[in-house]
Amino acid sequence: MVELSLVGLVFFVLLVGIMDLGQFLFIQQALLDRARYAARWGSVTDPTNVTAIKNMVLYQKAAAPKNGTKPFFRLTADMITVSTADSGTDKYRLALQISGYSYTVLSPYLAGSYTGVPIRVSVPLGLYH
Repeated sequence: MVELSLVGLVFFVLLVGIMDLGQFLFIQQALLDRARYAARWGSVTDPTNVTAIKNMVLYQKAAAPKNGTKPFFRLTADMITVSTADSGTDKYRLALQISGYSYTVLSPYLAGSYTGVPIRVSVPLGLYH
């Protein structure tokens, strides 16, 4: 019984830690995928339509749905920054950044809500226009 309780405690802590790491990696990859998709979409359609690009990250649609659909991973438009730089040059790019998103950790001694690292995506525009 003593041996089982010691091994079981270590196993449980490792299992919860693996689940937390998996959750973090899933959220990070899902947001990166959305950012890449929205940046590509914006570069091909209209890189100056910031609202539509933000909606592509939030809802995967250019216009916000009217039925009250909640945004992806509780993101808000304020968490997304879209900019274009170096217009008229070979370095003309659409840059998109997602920052301020949060995720919850369940591991003992680390439990709580944490803010993820900013996700940055940049797509060249000179090739498409």
